[in-house]
Formats: sequence, C-alpha cells, structure tokens
Amino acid sequence: MELLKGLLSLYLPSLIMGLGAGMAIPTIPRLATTFEIVPGLAAQIVTAQLLGRVLSLLPGGIIVDRLGTRPAMLMGSGMVAVGAFGTAVGPTFVSLLVAQLVAGGGTSIWQLGREIAAVDMVQKHQRGRALSGFFGLSSAGSVFGPVLGGIVADRADFRAVFWIYLALALVVLVAALPMRGRRAHVAAAASPVLSLAAFRSIAPVYRATFVVLIIATFAAMLRQSSINSLLPLHVGSVLGYSTTELGGLFGIMGVFSIVMIAPVGFLSDRVGRKAAALPAAALSAVVFIGFPFARELWQLSALSALAGIANGFALGAMTTYTYDIAPRESRGKLQAFRRASGELGGLVGPSLGGFIATIATPGVAFLVFSPLHIVSAALLLFVARETLGRTTRDIDP
Repeated sequence: MELLKGLLSLYLPSLIMGLGAGMAIPTIPRLATTFEIVPGLAAQIVTAQLLGRVLSLLPGGIIVDRLGTRPAMLMGSGMVAVGAFGTAVGPTFVSLLVAQLVAGGGTSIWQLGREIAAVDMVQKHQRGRALSGFFGLSSAGSVFGPVLGGIVADRADFRAVFWIYLALALVVLVAALPMRGRRAHVAAAASPVLSLAAFRSIAPVYRATFVVLIIATFAAMLRQSSINSLLPLHVGSVLGYSTTELGGLFGIMGVFSIVMIAPVGFLSDRVGRKAAALPAAALSAVVFIGFPFARELWQLSALSALAGIANGFALGAMTTYTYDIAPRESRGKLQAFRRASGELGGLVGPSLGGFIATIATPGVAFLVFSPLHIVSAALLLFVARETLGRTTRDIDP
C-alpha cells in the first residue's frame, strides 16, 4: 500500500506537468500573428524550453545528489510556475523565450528528481513496467495538453493558456510538499558528473550498447520535439487546419501513448528491453516520411496514431536499458550523460527543424530527419545487446 501510494504521488503529478507543458504547442501560430514574426521563429518557444532543460540537467543532478529528490521536485516545479507566470505577462516575444527557458530548466530538475524517486521504489524486475507507466503518463499529458491548449487559444488569448499552466505547476509543487525522498551517498555527490572512468565501469560487452543508447536517446528526443514544433506549422500554417483540429491530432497521439503503457511495460520486463526500444525507432521513421505527404485529416490522424504508438514503445525504454547496464557507483553519471544527449536531440529538433521550415517547408524538415530514425533502428537491431535477465560482475543486480 505504501509503495502504491508513493508511485501515485509521482504518476499523477507527471501527468499534470506533461499536460501543462503540452498546452503551449498550439499557441505557436497565434504567437506568430500576435508578435508579427514568421512561424518558424515562433516555434522557437519550444527550443527555449528545451535549452533550459539542457542547461539545468547537470545542476539538477547536483541538487538531487546533495539535497535529495524532494528538494529537486520542489525547486523544479517552482521554476516552472515562475516561467509560466513570465510567459503569461511577458510584453515581448523575447521575454516569452526567457520565461520558457526558466520553465524548461524547472521541468528538467523536477523530472530528474521524480525519476530517481521512482527507481528507488521498485525492484529491477519491475523497472520496465514502473518506468513505462511513469513516462507514459507524463508523455500522455504532454500530448493531451495541446487539446486543452488549442481549445483555450481558440476561445481566448494565448496568455490564458499560460495562466492555466501556472495553476497546474502550483498543483505539482503542493503535491511534492509531503513527499519523503532518499539522499544519495556523499561520495557520489562529491564525484564529478562525467568522467571516462564512468564509461569504463560498464562491462566491456555492454559498452557498445551504451553508445547505441546515447544515439537512440538523441533520436527519440528529437522525434518528439520535432513533432511538437513542426506539426503545428505543417497542419496549421501550411494546410490551414484550426488549432482545435491540431490539438485533436495531439490528442490521438496521447490516446495511443496511454494504450501502450501496460503492454510495453510487460514486454520490456518479460521479453526484453530491445523489444520495447526497437519498434519506437522504426515507427518514427515511418511517421517522419509520411507526414510531408499527408494532406487529409484522416491521413494526419493515422500518422498521429503511429506517432503515439512509437512514443508508447519508447517510454522509459532507454532509461530502463541504462539502469540495467550501469553499475551502481556510476549510475548517476551515466544516466546524466545519456539524458544530456537526449536533451541535445530535443534542442536540435525544433531549432534545425524551424530553420529548414523557414527556408523550405515543415515537410522537408520531417524528411531531413527521417534517416536518423532509420539509423537508430538499425543500431538497436544489430549492435545493441539485450540486458534483461543478464548480469556480469560489473553490473549491480
């Protein structure tokens, strides 16, 4: 009962935080109109949020190591609230970018704290299901958020979206107040975040797998951030659909992400980690090749469903994979490095994608990114080694 209560205290705030972050996406076309800027520049509100996540990742690790998971979640949700408030009242587009930078930083710190808190609660053979549900609800919130954000943006000013985001962040902050988190060992807190010794601590047979996970995480984060920034441009600015219809497409992604939570967690824990990670990369390639040629709403809906399934497969897969092969004494450093590669991918997606969309079209940007997902799938299939049920003397059981 205590375990269930603890997990629920993390799962529900994950859903709420994801919901708030996703609400900002349908405002991109409205931001372009309000501030009289090109849509590709307006999409950089996503880039600002992701840049904040990149910059705060290593400081967030220090906070978790030295203060614990609860302070990290309190500080992170507080920063998100400040960022949402700044976006709601900001008079210029630059001020909105700064506010979203702060919100993104808070999101990263909060996510790191809740991730480690969740891992501490479960056994190794339960990681796949626990982390799949954990990331699943967070991701579902981020894709259901555009549904709510689109409706609010259509019926009110875009600033109303961020007032709601502020309220949701405050709910998450209050939810973290009664939580009790475990502090890390002093030695771990004092050690450098990244070092070659950390990589060498991985069993030699799994080192290539870790490199593949870095690449796959980069591609996975690029996939979602690219969809978040490019799909509004393709559907709203190019094809002329309303923000409500755009939000509906993200809603479809959310439904399929939620549907996949239980089966993917079971698949990861019973069949293997590759069985969860590989389909995500393969389906991502199909989606990125398909979106540029989709014009009808039913075509966009079908591809959105596939994107949701891909997202469902990817949820927690890379995190679980990394925890399987990382020795306990190097777990924090290796996870931080892998996550940094993912955040970099999340940053590259909307920034490079927005640039390509400006000089060409959003569809061209989707096509440019598609080979990355093909390479990621090939590496997972032919290079990565399965970790479920396998141990070495260098891997903590």
